[in-house]
Amino acid sequence: MDSSGIINLTRKFVAPISSVSRINLESIRSMPEMVLDRMIKQGNKHILHVDMNHCGAAIIKSNGIHTVYTDALSGCNSVASIVKLKNGQTLMILSHYVPTNQQGQIEALAKQLKCYDIYIDKNSKPQLFFNIRGLQRPDGEVEVIPNQIIVKVEDLFKSVFKNGVESSITPYPTTGRKAFYSSANIFQFNPKNLSELKITNVGEKEQFITLK
Repeated sequence: MDSSGIINLTRKFVAPISSVSRINLESIRSMPEMVLDRMIKQGNKHILHVDMNHCGAAIIKSNGIHTVYTDALSGCNSVASIVKLKNGQTLMILSHYVPTNQQGQIEALAKQLKCYDIYIDKNSKPQLFFNIRGLQRPDGEVEVIPNQIIVKVEDLFKSVFKNGVESSITPYPTTGRKAFYSSANIFQFNPKNLSELKITNVGEKEQFITLK
């Protein structure tokens, strides 16, 4: 854990496959999603894991849930939203659905918005984060592939929030992955300052955000 209170899950490098099984096992254990899974199994109550074809939500608290993640993304759509509540707290919604079930993902997100409806500050502008399949170019960069989930989710949230939304799209590759490539999308709020957020996308690409 660094001085901010956020656990550093990012590895310095992704090890190649070894002829020594013990080393391969250590490489698996070092994957961010495996670290979080191990923490949950050891009794950590501050982490919420969202399975494939599920949508989860939590009000972020220093003494409650402050890490939300999903894993096993390999072509699926991970859609997250950070919503401000009337009392100033943050509602974190994370969904992970196969690309052929966009309607199910929209319905699940709508259900969470309805569940927390009376608490949501509808004058605020929610932040949407899409971690979706992209196309890896020869230069190594990954570009966004047109994906209707973006428009559908934005339209859903715009029907609730009159001031619109802010969207961030991070594509990830589905080919050419290394053996121990991380397929997790992780949201870590600093328990010492909940306005500080670290997002780790598939492939351990990091974003650091200060919430408004």
